Order: sequence, then C-alpha cells, then structure tokens
Amino acid sequence: MEKDKAVFFFIGTEAELIKIFPVILQCKENRIPYYIIASGQNNIVESRIIRELDIIVDLELSQEQTIKKSAYGLLQWLFITLRTAKTGIQNRFRTCELEGSVMVVHGDTVSTVMGALIGKKLGMTICHVEAGLRSHNILNPFPEEIDRMITCRLSDYHFAPGEEPYYNLKNAKGRIVQTFYNTILDSLQCSRDMAVINAAVEQLKKEKYFVFVMHRQENLMNKRFVRDVVDKIMGNACKMKCVLILHKLTELRLRELNLLEEIKKNDNFILLPRVEYFDFMKVLEYAEYVVTDGGSNQEELYYMGKPCLILRKTTERKEGLGENAIMYECDVNSIDTFAHKFTQYKRTPIKVDVAPSKLIFETVKTILEKK
Repeated sequence: MEKDKAVFFFIGTEAELIKIFPVILQCKENRIPYYIIASGQNNIVESRIIRELDIIVDLELSQEQTIKKSAYGLLQWLFITLRTAKTGIQNRFRTCELEGSVMVVHGDTVSTVMGALIGKKLGMTICHVEAGLRSHNILNPFPEEIDRMITCRLSDYHFAPGEEPYYNLKNAKGRIVQTFYNTILDSLQCSRDMAVINAAVEQLKKEKYFVFVMHRQENLMNKRFVRDVVDKIMGNACKMKCVLILHKLTELRLRELNLLEEIKKNDNFILLPRVEYFDFMKVLEYAEYVVTDGGSNQEELYYMGKPCLILRKTTERKEGLGENAIMYECDVNSIDTFAHKFTQYKRTPIKVDVAPSKLIFETVKTILEKK
C-alpha cells in the first residue's frame, strides 16, 4: 500500500498556534493532508482556536504540567521529549510517508528547535515560518535568539515576514521566501469574525480606555522600573480609564510590591486576567492606545494602525516603529509624553492583496508536489 506525504505542523505554545493557524486553515480549505503535533510546552488542545476552527491536535508528545518552570526544567524537558518523539511520531502516523513530508515550525521557542530536530531525523523538509528575526545579541532575548540561529541551520525553507528578516537570512542555506507581512495579519483578520465570549470584554465597547500590558520577566524583575511605570500609568488613568491585563507573573509581582491592592481601589482601572486570543484582539481594537512590552502586540497594533508605546530597550521587530509605535527609550516619562499626543500616531489599518499564509501554503504545496 502506497503511503501519502503530508504537512505536519509542530506547535509548542499558544503564541505559535495563534500565528500558524491561518496556514493550517489554508491546508484544510484546499484539502491538503495535514496533521498537528503538540510538543506540550503549552496545552494548546484546550485552546479556543482549536475548538472554534474545527481542527484537532493529532498527537501530544508531553503534558505542560510536567515541565518545571525554570530554564533548566525547560532544557530537561527538551531532551526527555526528544528521546521518545521520533518513535512516537512513527507509530502514530504509520500510514504516512514521513520521509519527504513537510515539517512546519514557527518562531523562536524551544519547541521550534525541537520540531526542526525531529523533522530532520525523520527526513522531512523543514519549513520555518517567521524566520529571520534577529536581535544580533545572542543573550538578548534569551533563549529566543539562540533558538532562531539553531532553527535557521536546520531549515530548508525560511519564510521571512518582511524586508529586514529577509536580509538577515542572506547567508542562510536553503530557500528564502519573503511573505512581506507576518501571518498574524491573517490571524487578526480571522479574529474580527469571531464573537466575543467574555462579558467583561463586551462591556469595553462602552468605555474609552487605554491598555497596559507588562509581562516580560526582564521588566518585572526590576522592582524600581515596575513601581515607576505603574506610577505613570496611574497618573494617566486619571484622564482615561486603563485596562490592565493581569498575566500571572504580572499579578504576582504587583502583589509582592503592594501595588495590586492600590490599583484595585482605583475605579479608573479595569482589571482583566489574560483573555484568549480572539477576545484580546477586541480589547486592543476597542482601545484608544496601548502601552505594552509584548513583541507580538507591536505587530498586531501595527496592522490595526493603533497608537502604541513599547516598554522595551530593544525590539527585533521593525513593524510600526516611527509610525504608529515608538520605543520608550529607557525613560518612563515617555509614558506621559505619549499619552498626551497619542492621536498623532493613529494610522490606517494595513490591508494586503495576498495573505502571507497563502504565500506560505502555496510554497508548501509545491514542495509536496515535487517529491
């Protein structure tokens, strides 16, 4: 019996799923055989994206709760999972011709490296989506920059979301395909068609507010920085309501610094726990402006044309800089300056003729047809 080749999507985190699901939908709509393998770094099986879009995870290699929450724990999990992954995939997909199939990995996580390594062992063609991002500092961000470099070495096709990522790959082996924009542009478009399921998010339509997101460890570990930023945010919340997204790490740090109770007493703050992707996009689109340290937020807000202040010293992404987005330049006073003139940074939302996910799909389809 002749076995069929297929496209395998190796997904580790919710963030990867958010950016890669438009490519999965392209395969589904065009009846190209595909499968989803979850590394287990995050529990993506329970994601609303999986439920709403009627796609399934075909194989889980591990469970998120077994991973120790530390750099060492993540590394230990990587090697333990790698030991059994190849056999597990071979047993689960016996009807597939794995050698000659395509393994699609995304981004810059430990799971990205894992998927590329496993795909190589199985003789697959490795396709890296969101390739070419570089900080040019091996230790910042860590371990993302290292993950990018390793994945680049393992990949046969590099899908670069713009001119600068494309240029960064000029010496890479394999084929480089510029998608011009990130697939998150397609994810955002899909989110606009989804109903709001969180009642608190639905209520935001009636409010005029700005959004504050701070969850990166490098920021949260700096007590002085956290206190200074929150002080500025509270000052601006007197002029316009603030929606504060309470990631778990953010909540813990604010509680430790005795800031959370103070914020809760302030009627101008609307506290939201981390909400799922489709609803969170509504939170951003309803907002007047956003103060964030999230890299993906920078991209999403660029595509929305939404004013954005980035609380990071450096960013590998150039989307929106000098247009709708500015860096805080290590000066918390920039929060006040930005809030005073945020309307100057409003832009028209980005629209494209050809979706990035479609460009990726067409290339992947061609790879399958060649083999």
